[in-house]
Amino acid sequence: MISPILLLMLFSAGVVGGLVALPMRAQATKTSWLCLGGTFAGGAFLATAIFELGPEAVQALGIFWALLSGTGIILFLGWLDRQGHHAHAEIHGCHPHGGGAPAKPYILGAMLGFHSLLEGLALGSVAVGTAREALALAILFHKATDTFALAVTLVRYGVSRPKIVGATVILSLASPVGALLASMADLSGPHLLHGILAATTAGTFLYLAGSDLLLPELKDKEGRGVKIVAATIGFSIIALAVWMGS
Repeated sequence: MISPILLLMLFSAGVVGGLVALPMRAQATKTSWLCLGGTFAGGAFLATAIFELGPEAVQALGIFWALLSGTGIILFLGWLDRQGHHAHAEIHGCHPHGGGAPAKPYILGAMLGFHSLLEGLALGSVAVGTAREALALAILFHKATDTFALAVTLVRYGVSRPKIVGATVILSLASPVGALLASMADLSGPHLLHGILAATTAGTFLYLAGSDLLLPELKDKEGRGVKIVAATIGFSIIALAVWMGS
């Protein structure tokens, strides 16, 4: 069973991220910590998919079905992003993208909630130890940036503060609920449930790292070196944790 303290920390990080954004205006979204937190999480998610979840999926499902499951979730998330006019990538970064019709707030919230739930499922499915602690740290960073970015976006749409607080609370609950559900399931040994869970969450992490957290930020020359360092640190922490736990 996953630690209740860890679940509370995940929830609290999300709530704090959303509440911090409430008094801010749209022009205040360019914050260095949001950039660095995103690239750190991107590096950590990439390493988790490669070294932890990917091998587990292959062991449980075989390479063909593992690749099919992972690719399927990546294509689905790509389609979902296109429905939102790429708004998910926009609100993850610290430099809003211009052009295109604005996505409706409920689409943004649904995308982030779905991703957060899968992040929690991934956390709950990782074996107890250093790897889980390192992944939890990355999700804590990511959770705060998720709720911060969503709250800022809702402010842009003129959504009332009570509704923004409600959306923040719901989004903050997604990762803890996912982690709790995964930790309660029987995930010991290579079987179908574990394999599908590992493959889909690995695909989600690869998608997040590539299209939302790393590539958009590293294309921007401003602060690129520091962002690379943050991503490398996130990647190295997870890789080292998996190596130490093996």
